[in-house]
Amino acid sequence: MAGEIARLIGLLDDNSTETAVNAKAELISIGTGVVQPLSAAMESLGRYGQLSAIEVFEHLGDPAAGPALIGLLGSEHETVREWSAWAVAELDVRDAVPMLRAAYRRQRLSGNGPDWTEALAIRHALAVLGARQEVLPPLTASLRTTAGSMQRAWPSARLVDVVNDLADHNQAVLYFQLWAVIDGGAFWNRHERLDESLDFGKPWGQIVEDAREAALLEAALVVTRPNLFATVEWINRADV
Repeated sequence: MAGEIARLIGLLDDNSTETAVNAKAELISIGTGVVQPLSAAMESLGRYGQLSAIEVFEHLGDPAAGPALIGLLGSEHETVREWSAWAVAELDVRDAVPMLRAAYRRQRLSGNGPDWTEALAIRHALAVLGARQEVLPPLTASLRTTAGSMQRAWPSARLVDVVNDLADHNQAVLYFQLWAVIDGGAFWNRHERLDESLDFGKPWGQIVEDAREAALLEAALVVTRPNLFATVEWINRADV
């Protein structure tokens, strides 16, 4: 079995996507016995193989994968760092907090904004692991609901109220996304967006107001309906 596991791990970087995907599925089917050899092989895998390994770890849910995932938070590949952040949150890897904080500092110094998906993943992980306190104002909290498969969403008809409530509590709304809930499923809905980016070099109060204005302009163009919900991403002063 050890030889078979090693063979499958070697196929995670195969030039054939189908072969790599099949190898991943077979590793998952073997179970938690693959965690240790897969962790040991991590440095020998390329970007695609590491992403596949992260999916194996998440599916198996074994916290023994924690050290390998922590190591991947320092990867040269942005997507690998992002997926690793989601995974350490999913597996409740508390030891990942120092590396997550370091990864977030590097992300902020990279010039990429806090609205990038890597930054979102790291903030989420820090919050899940108890190392980041998200500000959730009372009105925003009271309007929060589940919608389809989404555990945290807001009715589109109350989107303006949520944006204003967050800004009134010194939170900068980075963006929102719209989802139509149909037959229990959530389907992404495109909406008109501004092409302007927030200037995070400004004083925090001005960032909050610029973010409010941009989000309200976009929200004003949304045609609300009962089955349309919004997910909202916002940050606190400490996040920048």
